[in-house]
Amino acid sequence: MSGLTNAVNAALSGLQLFEAGISTVSNNLANANTAGYTVENVNAQTAQAAAGQPGAGVLPAQITRAASGFAASQLRTANSASAAASAQSTALTDISNALTNNGNVQTAINQFFSDIGSLAASPSSSALRQTVLSDAGNVVGTFQTAATSIASVVSGQQAGLSSNVTAANQILQQLSTLNKSLQTAPNSPSLLDQRDSALNALSQYLPVNIIPQSDGGVVVATGGTVLVDQSGVQALALAENANGQTTLTAGNNQMKLTLGESDGSLGATLANIVAGGQATQSLSALAAVFSAQVNTAQAQGLTPTGTSGTPIFSVPAPSVAPSGGNSGSAVITASLSNEAALPANGGPFTLTYNSTSGWSAVDQANGQSYIVGGTPPAFAGLALSISGTANNGDSFTVNPAPGAANAIAVAATTPNDIAAADPYVATNGTLQTDGSVINKNAGTINVGTDSVTSSPASGSAVVPASYYGQNLLLTFTSASAYNVSTLASPGTIIASGTLGSNGGNVAVAYPSGLASGQYWNLPLTGAPVAGDTLSLSPGGSASGSNAQRLANLWTATGTTSSGTLEQSFVGLSTDLGANAAAAQALATSTGSQVTAATTNLATIAGVNSDQQAVLMTNYEQAYQAAAKAISAANTMFDSLLNAI
Repeated sequence: MSGLTNAVNAALSGLQLFEAGISTVSNNLANANTAGYTVENVNAQTAQAAAGQPGAGVLPAQITRAASGFAASQLRTANSASAAASAQSTALTDISNALTNNGNVQTAINQFFSDIGSLAASPSSSALRQTVLSDAGNVVGTFQTAATSIASVVSGQQAGLSSNVTAANQILQQLSTLNKSLQTAPNSPSLLDQRDSALNALSQYLPVNIIPQSDGGVVVATGGTVLVDQSGVQALALAENANGQTTLTAGNNQMKLTLGESDGSLGATLANIVAGGQATQSLSALAAVFSAQVNTAQAQGLTPTGTSGTPIFSVPAPSVAPSGGNSGSAVITASLSNEAALPANGGPFTLTYNSTSGWSAVDQANGQSYIVGGTPPAFAGLALSISGTANNGDSFTVNPAPGAANAIAVAATTPNDIAAADPYVATNGTLQTDGSVINKNAGTINVGTDSVTSSPASGSAVVPASYYGQNLLLTFTSASAYNVSTLASPGTIIASGTLGSNGGNVAVAYPSGLASGQYWNLPLTGAPVAGDTLSLSPGGSASGSNAQRLANLWTATGTTSSGTLEQSFVGLSTDLGANAAAAQALATSTGSQVTAATTNLATIAGVNSDQQAVLMTNYEQAYQAAAKAISAANTMFDSLLNAI
């Protein structure tokens, strides 16, 4: 009788096992398209019978998940890289477009210089002067539009960063809750599915490293910082560093998380904010350099009314902000003294005082160091004025172009503010008080193309700045020697020069102002005789040489640290475009990696409908066989009872 009972029990255990198998297959098929679901399998084990007894059937069904920690880790890594690349692709493309769409600064400046070149050919044209003034307004507008567009991108990134931090914290809290649930229901397949889905979602925000626990819970870390453990969550938060840049911290102790640009959407967004700020700073530096170069060239010429040119553009002056931890009394101001030496990135710079070595500066954009020296102290095209006493370790932030791209403005108010005329026009003979010229020269005096330089040519007759703007007279005392005087005092010699085999030169120093320290140079050649004269009178409305100098600034070498002004603007636009293109290509590549990692994990842990159909058939047939075994045992039992 006991044998018959054992047979029934064995068949019943199989019936229960196969029923569990049918239920598991049904559950797998129902969740085949559920994100994060891992296929479940029935683990069947034979029950051990007592010695000398027939088989005892099978043990109760154990449901296991076909999980792969390695494949899941690969997918999380791919998710982080892909989310980062996607975020960068969008932001860097928008930043690049800021300079090439509505804010096409390069095109506007090119038109500005082109029209100045036209004015140089027709300096008396009031219509061309008005065009140049309108061009200046367009240049200002494109600078401001580009800066506003970049600021909009940065603002969007900052808002997205805050939103992403909130979302990541919610996932971290979910993982902490799942850890607690797994403590009461260890290795529950449903809870483990939720855990893996949460980890996968978190990996889009930042890199995820896990330490599995025996109950199925996990310790979650990123970059060596634990975010979730059995004690709870180290919540993410945003903060600012000493340079005003946004940083990410974890926990109440605000441990700084160092995320790279490829470390999920959080790392990418932090990098995008920096990239936007740097693009704005570079654009502002170009605005400052462009304005300084144009205004300096403008100061080298004369307006139609004979006055020295005043600035066409205005930009904010460099700013100097002391660190909150300074203990000294030093007060510093800065000015742009050599715009051609300012780095293309525009800084800003951290200026630090050391009691042993003195002042030094570091470019915050690329870490380049500068020695601050000279009188006045200077570095990277900036001159400093320092009062008070600095203590060891005191530091300052020097911004050479604070908000210049947004704040640039047109300072000229009328078309006649354009200084197209040269400071001097040369005429053979002697200028009379009524404006006529009497030319009694017996020899020949030829003048070349005038220029403006920082130092006079060798052997020049150098006219002091105090005589700038006065009518000048060159009188040859021989075929090679000449004196310079004013027409008002022709007997008073103010400079002398020699006409050699390579010719000669007259250099007039500019007075104080933007052109101070420079010289207007006029080369001389020919075969004069004693008594020959050459008059130099301020340029009038028919003079356009200075306008040509202005026009040449666009392609003049050495005007910026990157070469020409044109090269600097093209370089910034090209660099931003290249960064955007690289991010777009990376987004495509990392997207493919996510697809591959997803497919790989699905091969291991996903639901294969065909395979499940086969299992369902097997379980159904086995279930039927077990039921028949019970039915047979029941028939035998009935027969036995009837026989008795």
